[in-house]
Amino acid sequence: MNLCMDINQVIMLVPYITFFLMLGTSRSSDTIAVHQNISDGQTIVSGNAKFELGFFSPGTSKNRYLGIWFKNTSSQTIVWVANRETPLTDKLGLVILDNQGNLSLVNGSGKVTWSSNSLASGTNILIS
Repeated sequence: MNLCMDINQVIMLVPYITFFLMLGTSRSSDTIAVHQNISDGQTIVSGNAKFELGFFSPGTSKNRYLGIWFKNTSSQTIVWVANRETPLTDKLGLVILDNQGNLSLVNGSGKVTWSSNSLASGTNILIS
């Protein structure tokens, strides 16, 4: 196992590391299991109930994005967006965690439109 990473790999991981450090205590309801699908309309809430992951459309847009937002605020405050450059055009998107630890966003045609390209492998990803 190579423990050396170049600076570009470290920079790419900073948002993920920051997000995981901000989250509270874990529970099974805030964990994504391998091959568990999260479809549009479903969300996962962090253990401390401060963050929520799911699909959203900003304003009057019909485009769909996978994001994380503050849960208990009067207006939806988005803190992270996965597919900023490639929005989905319908509500058929799925989020899938594969065996290699990659979190992927798949459109209604089955095409991966975004992936975390994780270096870690495991059976579960904890979002809280």
